[in-house]
Amino acid sequence: MENQDPEKSALRSYKILEENFKWESSDTNIIWEDGKEYGRFRCVLNRGDGHGLTMMARFVAPPGKAWKIIGRAPELGEEVYLLKGAYYDTRGRVAVPEGAFMYNAPGAIHGGISTDMTLLLHWCSGKPDEIISVELIDFEVQEGEG
Repeated sequence: MENQDPEKSALRSYKILEENFKWESSDTNIIWEDGKEYGRFRCVLNRGDGHGLTMMARFVAPPGKAWKIIGRAPELGEEVYLLKGAYYDTRGRVAVPEGAFMYNAPGAIHGGISTDMTLLLHWCSGKPDEIISVELIDFEVQEGEG
């Protein structure tokens, strides 16, 4: 590895801190009454050079609201690591806690409710999941787990 161009190195590493990333806004984001932007933000980490796609995604809802998102996993499935925040059930209790790992099998319908959550996602096929629905709902987080 002597005299190797670091830009062409097969090894890429990232410190997983949100302030290190350039977040891209989704075209479905909204500007709320407080003047802030809410919705989905993403940062692509690796396009996989022919296979796989890895990115960070952050979902942020206005106060008193949450995003209810339903998706379908792509061919070869998807791996999800919940870095910050949680998925909630319809009663407002934690359904999937911070630090959890999830695998959604190919074609699996999946989703949850979130107020402020950051995920690390890897799509084995290189194609992201299909978003079936995204809804902004009235929501209050409750103490405890579901």
